[in-house]
Amino acid sequence: EEACLTAAKAGLEKAHSTFQFVAPDGSACSVAEAMSAKNASKFCTGYIKGTKSRSEAKLEIPYKDKNLSGDELKQQVNKWVDYGTIERSCGDAIISCIDNPEWLDLRDKYFVLLGAGSAMGPFLVLMALGANVVAIDLDRPHVWKRLINIARESSGSITFPMKEQQDTCKNDDELYAKSGSNLFTQTPLIKDWLLNLYEGKAFTVGCYAYLDGALHVQVSLAMDAICKELTEKRPDTSLAYLCTPTDLHLIPKEAHDAAEAEYKNYASKLYCMFIRLVSRGKLLTKNAMPPIEGEGGPFYVVNGISIAQGPNYAMAKRMQHWRAVVARSRGCIVSSNIAPSTSTVSVVSNKTFAWAYEGMPFFKPFEIFAPETSNAVMSAILFHDLNNEKSAVHPKQKLSNPNELFKWGSFHGGAWRCAYEVDSLGEASVLIYFSRLAAPYAKVAVAVGAIAYAKMSGMF
Repeated sequence: EEACLTAAKAGLEKAHSTFQFVAPDGSACSVAEAMSAKNASKFCTGYIKGTKSRSEAKLEIPYKDKNLSGDELKQQVNKWVDYGTIERSCGDAIISCIDNPEWLDLRDKYFVLLGAGSAMGPFLVLMALGANVVAIDLDRPHVWKRLINIARESSGSITFPMKEQQDTCKNDDELYAKSGSNLFTQTPLIKDWLLNLYEGKAFTVGCYAYLDGALHVQVSLAMDAICKELTEKRPDTSLAYLCTPTDLHLIPKEAHDAAEAEYKNYASKLYCMFIRLVSRGKLLTKNAMPPIEGEGGPFYVVNGISIAQGPNYAMAKRMQHWRAVVARSRGCIVSSNIAPSTSTVSVVSNKTFAWAYEGMPFFKPFEIFAPETSNAVMSAILFHDLNNEKSAVHPKQKLSNPNELFKWGSFHGGAWRCAYEVDSLGEASVLIYFSRLAAPYAKVAVAVGAIAYAKMSGMF
């Protein structure tokens, strides 16, 4: 435990002291120096209260053109568990949320969303449940037009930073234009604004902003700098992250054993044998790894790291893991669960990923989820984590290793229990997708060929 926390603290300190913060005037200093400096300017505060009356709160999960709730949702959750798409602890968390509808009464709850408009963030769910959302997103009018209009049509509220006082805005267009902030260039000002906002209220701070390439590392560090300040200076601050299945994680022994069983099943399939042969063993790599011995172990591990996502993605996620374990060690609740592979616009815009997603379900128990399903299930797990003191996210619960925080409540979409490592599935999944597309044409070609042969043979 000590070695894990020491490494996490050292990694974060190095990042904060090495990366440069460049202010709007072009001046630069380390992120650590920027966050500790006093600032002359500050944000004003905007506020919109929804006009919709609050209805009875119940957990609903949109899934395959249906809105599941109650017993029907429980049945689907248990199907996911039995198939291996999610872990039992994840299923129990969602079912507990169904059985405790009071957890969905968010009228006195405050959620700070860093990247409020993110496709994977819980903004829509929180608004529908009447939560108080403190929204941080880019100062772009179209961003705030969407967020503010959603808030107005909800039973919740939205609070946000503004360049000028809200009452100076003559119309909605001015309101949209004066709203928002930049996580890159205004990180210290956002921190100051949040530290003084709604004093005495407990914040749950969720990190949802995502960008491609090196920008993802930069925005993750900006969010981390804010999380650091809030967890250290605002009592009862909790953190929320969405982990990716394409990472290295500790997993339950049951998941490891399931992956072993799937490997024995798939290794004898002709298609898998062919792919292994032509790739000289580089593709369809066995998922189940030997356990790692150590204090509190043995520890079972899955290697879901995707080379295609690049080192920046891995670094950004590593910083989130570091902050999660450090904050929990200091007494914070940290909800940091694995979310499934999701067909967001940013992902499927990459044709290779889109094709691979279509073919992956061939490898049991993979399933790719729509954004609205992922948002709802991950929100349910978050509500469970914030309310169930027996959850592993609570610092009172003893873990054998700090990284076991990511072991429980995983909605990994099948990545932990699949026969093969995620990074070795891509090419095989793309081939499956195109073979399915070609199948009808192949059948027609065979039929035409058979007819032609029959005519040539004098059968017709």
